[in-house]
Amino acid sequence: MNDPIFKAKIFITSNGIDWRINSSKLMYGGYFLFLTIAIVVSQVNLSSNIDYSIRALLISILGLILYAAYWGSQEKENKNGKLEGELEICVAGIRINNTSYSWLEIDKFKFRIFQVVDEMLFSEIYPIARYYGGPAYSQGVDNFIEFKTTDKKVKVFFQLENPTHKVEFRRIVRLLFFNNLLDLSTIYLGLNLGYEAIQELKKAKIKYLEDQQSKFSS
Repeated sequence: MNDPIFKAKIFITSNGIDWRINSSKLMYGGYFLFLTIAIVVSQVNLSSNIDYSIRALLISILGLILYAAYWGSQEKENKNGKLEGELEICVAGIRINNTSYSWLEIDKFKFRIFQVVDEMLFSEIYPIARYYGGPAYSQGVDNFIEFKTTDKKVKVFFQLENPTHKVEFRRIVRLLFFNNLLDLSTIYLGLNLGYEAIQELKKAKIKYLEDQQSKFSS
């Protein structure tokens, strides 16, 4: 039976300025305009007609801010970059597009996983955070692996497409730990495991090694 392979699309971030309008930019732009106009108006005397126009403008800006808040609560993340290339992780090593690295070449490996595609970025425990500006739903591309080789440091962001895809990643890093390719601290930091989960992981490794030994013995 072949060892499992985790595969994911690579996300390449753009170094340029993202000029696209989103709910967050619209909201903070609205705050800035509202406060600027309110401060200026408070320092000068205006005729009644101009004063009425300014009030109407401020009400319009407040409406824009409220619209941005609603938009942010529905908005899907669209980061400045592109999905291009493929990442593979297995017991044999890591492949990034056409470049392969064996675990003997890899040093100081670490990883972090976050939300999958369309998963909410903010906890429902504190939903007001969504109204500071969106997006509310993830693009699933904040996940990354990072390691050093003899001549360079490598960091790759990748997309987790759904909860099953995240489970597949968890399985492959557990398998790497069981095969002594990753240490325990790398796993519990990357997966953000609590004490009980760490103990369960240790027990699972012992069982895995016992099962492997019994296979070779039979």
